Amino acid sequence: MSGDTSDSSSYFDGREPDELIRALVQKWPGTDGKITVGLHFLDLESNEVFIKAMPPDAPFCSTAVACGDHVYVIGGIRQNDATLFDNDGVNDVFQFDLKDLERGWRKTTSMLFPRVLPRVVAAEGKIFVFEYMGSESFGEVYDISGDIWEPLSPPPEDIDLCVPVLDSSRSRILVHCNANDTLYAYYYDRKSWVCLEQKFCYWSDAATIVDDVLYTAIYNYYDKFRSLEAYNLLDKKHLPVKWSSEFSVDPHGTLYRLGNGKCIFVWFNRLDKSFEYIRFHIWCNEQGGIHAAAEHQSAISVPYPKDISDIKLF
Repeated sequence: MSGDTSDSSSYFDGREPDELIRALVQKWPGTDGKITVGLHFLDLESNEVFIKAMPPDAPFCSTAVACGDHVYVIGGIRQNDATLFDNDGVNDVFQFDLKDLERGWRKTTSMLFPRVLPRVVAAEGKIFVFEYMGSESFGEVYDISGDIWEPLSPPPEDIDLCVPVLDSSRSRILVHCNANDTLYAYYYDRKSWVCLEQKFCYWSDAATIVDDVLYTAIYNYYDKFRSLEAYNLLDKKHLPVKWSSEFSVDPHGTLYRLGNGKCIFVWFNRLDKSFEYIRFHIWCNEQGGIHAAAEHQSAISVPYPKDISDIKLF
């Protein structure tokens, strides 16, 4: 792993940021009791990690999202100096320009409401922010070019939503209701909600779309990975998934699409202090189902410093 550096400009020479895995990393409290966060870039080919420092006042329990050539860190919790356990949600937004690394981070227009661990999706020059923990409103949207936040119209029913998934080819965001398994789509081009399926299936926090098929990870009662749930968004049909080999993944991992039919399961091993992942291929077989094959049966491990407490990929 490369050493910590605030100047990662040499890392991007000849490479596009979209080729890298991005992560928002949280450190254990220091001697001053403060929790700090940082932006990391992971190269899966060399298993190297390159680090870009965050502003000292950036809150933890925030969410990061990439939109165009910029990274945004949104919301979170700021510790109150009056007492260790008195924390306040914030509406702060920080922006980082991947094409102008020397400029560093800057604070941009704040959200309308404080949000802790918000669910965030970026599409067509806008950032869509959904409630997650104790927010006053369901959601809001940031128009980057206009530098303005506006309320996001809520769905027809209350939704305790899982991680939203961008379906860019149809200009919509898919959200799943934890309470009754309803699958909704928010069409951001016309600002409207549509119920796609009343009883979809269990939806974990690991979900992505590959070639018009929505995938979400399915676990058993012992939090052991069982399979993928595959749903054809064109035919609105659930597809059978066949694996060529078995492997184990962390139930709190993220399903991340790499492109060209490749995905990875990624997670942070808190016991061994390492970033771990399994890469696999998925494709449609002749029987109309999905075939999946892992490139390796055991996870590839990338060591991390011991002061890291959490990693969130985006």
